[in-house]
Amino acid sequence: MSNDARVGVVLVGHGRTASEMLQAAVGIVGGDALEGVLAVDAGTGETPRLGKELCDVIEKVDEGAGVMVLVDLWGASPCSCARREALAAEHHTVTLSGLNLAMLLKVAALDRRGLAAEALAEACADSGRRAVAVKVEPVPSEQKDQA
Repeated sequence: MSNDARVGVVLVGHGRTASEMLQAAVGIVGGDALEGVLAVDAGTGETPRLGKELCDVIEKVDEGAGVMVLVDLWGASPCSCARREALAAEHHTVTLSGLNLAMLLKVAALDRRGLAAEALAEACADSGRRAVAVKVEPVPSEQKDQA
């Protein structure tokens, strides 16, 4: 692996999830921070076009440091298709599911040069987990009744 090679990143999601999520992240951090990150929208699921597009995109982003494929839903047809295409083309890939904005902002914050694809995926997964929370807000009338 060349020190100048950076981990490639491909987003894959149902509908327009991937491209819309990438657009949102670019709106926050700017395009330079996410240079080379590509999105593949799967529409309603797996098609012959999707398989070819994924193969082409994975090939395009692979600079020799591996590729992180960030999918919206583990085990769904776009995820399975992406994993199958990456294996068939013999690319070193790491698949991370649960695509969210926090993960993309972590991609933008890290220098992907000289970083292992696995390390990038772990850092993104950690950011994604920390961004998920449940907070129940009491209704104002419930607060009065409890007083």
